[in-house]
Amino acid sequence: MKRKLHLAAHLLLFVIVLSACGPGSSSDNSAREATVEAISASVRETATVEAAAKENPNVAVETAQAEATAAGLSIGATQTAEASLGDEARAATATAFAPFTAELPKYGVDPAKGHPGWIHPPVSLEIDGYMQYDYLNQFIATVARDFVISSDISWNTQYGTSGCGFVLRSDGNKNALNQYLVIVTRGASGHVIFATMSKGDIVGGRDIYAYGKDPNFQWGNDVTNRLTVVGRGTVFSIYSNDTLVGEVDLKNPPGLPSIPPAPKPPSNVGDVNAMNLYKKQLAEQQAVATQIVADYRARQQEAANANQIFERGFVALVVLSESGRSLCTFNDTWLWLIDG
Repeated sequence: MKRKLHLAAHLLLFVIVLSACGPGSSSDNSAREATVEAISASVRETATVEAAAKENPNVAVETAQAEATAAGLSIGATQTAEASLGDEARAATATAFAPFTAELPKYGVDPAKGHPGWIHPPVSLEIDGYMQYDYLNQFIATVARDFVISSDISWNTQYGTSGCGFVLRSDGNKNALNQYLVIVTRGASGHVIFATMSKGDIVGGRDIYAYGKDPNFQWGNDVTNRLTVVGRGTVFSIYSNDTLVGEVDLKNPPGLPSIPPAPKPPSNVGDVNAMNLYKKQLAEQQAVATQIVADYRARQQEAANANQIFERGFVALVVLSESGRSLCTFNDTWLWLIDG
């Protein structure tokens, strides 16, 4: 029997789009390989230097970074390019970044202990079809260690399990991606999913409710929510509309996911039809519970054998779709680099 890795048993996003664990059909494996290749190709090739020149005073550095990326996506090379940035360009960036710098204390970040990474121009990512995905960052080669990334995200998705968000600390290795993903979805009135990819496989994840914790969260279509992630070492603080909705510490393994409650027996146990329906529902609940526990234990074993700590890497914007049309629009998107 095929077994897939569920990051959250009641969300299909990672089952369909990102993961296939254990033995599966050739179509399952092909889809997974295509996903990994697409992620890598996008991370490696979507630095649009011409567009960046219109929005970014650091175009000389961005050009050097893009060249370094094309040459092999060397983190060391991109950091060397950043070091060549002149005082005039730094001052221009700081001025443009001032409105976002004022936001940093909301997230427990001292503006005096860091510097701007980039301000991304408004962009929309639109995909249509089954198991589709798209990535973009016009300043793709900027390396992030400790950081704050934020965006006002508007969406229109056919399925609630489709979502929008960020790729974090990616190494861009097309053969064995190491990176984190933070995706916000409107499914089940709003979730944020944090996932870890190690050597191309999903090896861990957290399912965080946004709705209920964030009083301003809107889960319908054609709405806007602000997603902000603060990454410090192994700890990631996730904010929805400036409300802290969850923290992920990669040194602490996730707990057992929620298990659907067993159905209640009918009040009249002598009603044959009602009892048959109850027994059927109970059997379904027990099967789901068994699968959740089995998947959880499998993930624990996989996580124990996988590296999940990535200290630095590249970032990007992402849209993932279960099926149908998905549109994600990113506005006021910025990256702040925290000094270590």
